[in-house]
Amino acid sequence: MKNIKYLFFVLTIITVFACKKGYEGNFNNSPNPETFMAVSKIERSGTNRLTTRVDAYWWGTSANGFVVGYEVSIDSMKTWTYTNRSDSTLLLTIPIGSDTANIDVYVRAIDNLGQKDLTPASLAYPVRNSAPSVSLYNIAGKKTTKSFPAVHFFWTSSDADGLQDINGFDIFLNDTNSNPYSIQGNVLDVTIMADNLFSDSCFVFPGTKNKALEGRIKGIKYNDWNYFYIKAFDKAGLRSAFVYDSIFIKKPVSKTLFVNAYLTSRNTPQKFINDRINTFVPLFDTLYLNNRDAQQNNFEQSPDALTQSRVFSFFNKIIWVSDEGATAASLSLAQQSTVDFFENGGQMFMMCNFGSDIPNELESFGFTPIQKLVTDSSGLAIRMNINDEITPFDNTWPTLKCNTIISSARPFYTQTASSGTSNFDSLYNAKLITLGPGGVRPFNGQSTVVAKRISLKYNKTAMVFMSLPIQNLNGNNNASIFLEKVFKNELGF
Repeated sequence: MKNIKYLFFVLTIITVFACKKGYEGNFNNSPNPETFMAVSKIERSGTNRLTTRVDAYWWGTSANGFVVGYEVSIDSMKTWTYTNRSDSTLLLTIPIGSDTANIDVYVRAIDNLGQKDLTPASLAYPVRNSAPSVSLYNIAGKKTTKSFPAVHFFWTSSDADGLQDINGFDIFLNDTNSNPYSIQGNVLDVTIMADNLFSDSCFVFPGTKNKALEGRIKGIKYNDWNYFYIKAFDKAGLRSAFVYDSIFIKKPVSKTLFVNAYLTSRNTPQKFINDRINTFVPLFDTLYLNNRDAQQNNFEQSPDALTQSRVFSFFNKIIWVSDEGATAASLSLAQQSTVDFFENGGQMFMMCNFGSDIPNELESFGFTPIQKLVTDSSGLAIRMNINDEITPFDNTWPTLKCNTIISSARPFYTQTASSGTSNFDSLYNAKLITLGPGGVRPFNGQSTVVAKRISLKYNKTAMVFMSLPIQNLNGNNNASIFLEKVFKNELGF
């Protein structure tokens, strides 16, 4: 393209031709301004034709004044665009179904009296269409390989004729022989989401929009691998090659979701809880937030909070557990992705163990009953010994006894003021210790370890939060009673 620009400028100086009468030096007695193109003709054919993104150059004269601007047309003088420049980069449109065309660019000068050239200058550009291209990618380098039916796809596109030449994209689920679902060229990501009946047609949400596009895309397969195909098409109708991505889509079997964010021994808390609630929660779905198998890259977390929120919308109860290493990230995700879940009346049991590295105050505590965490004033780790107990404020709840040392047992202050949408209440305090150079000492500070958040909108418990692992608190063999109180009495399972 630089060579063409250079050629145009050289020809401007040396050429003795122009696509305009009067350029040969005849006296101009017209009251209207005159316009001249930099060259009279461009000779190119075959693969040497220009792309549809071209540079054009011109100038004008006025016998009765001076030129103040120009109007340019690239549609056979049906419409004109004003500019005060004597050059421009133009995107020409080839007729649909054609690969090449000779497209005229018209320019007319306008002088300070408002007079326009009555015989615009023109130059035919021999152009060819270039096929667009498209490629899929994963944000944050994490590819979701398994998900419930709300999945997000991202892509980039390019076109030698310019991004403005990309007219749209055709997307397909599993069958490229089916009718395409076409979307506009300015959309570069979509979420495909099943309806609540889990039919074979899905909503399509562009970008971060909460309103789905018109129509649905068909062909989703549940409990099976699904293939997302996409190709770009330009304004001339030329299409790119297909690219595709794959994901395993699970169909929910219940309205309860078990979110397991444990990094180590992930089966332990899930089995412990399941064995004690299966009489009143006989069936639930499971979402593993962390990679179960790095070799197979089995990643179930959604790529962004909005998509995760849409996954959670399929459920009305969530059991969420996390160990020390995953708690900070787990809480952050939960805060960002459960707003709609709680707004729609969802209820959650959340069990997160806090390591000593977690700050006392986090923004992600905002959706929980926690105001801030507690630390020992001497900087020692707060622990819980075997046979130490957590005791309820309400004696209808069972007292739980520690059966395995909890090396990091951080209590918290419960929020005391109403948030306007929620109230809060403490449920359990714990007997805790510190361990340091002076040996074991009782911890005498704030010791709340279980609390709840109450929804004012629905007048019911929205969340029960526990900062100790329940599987370590079955010394009295009554953890099942505690879980029944939580799930049946508080959360309505």
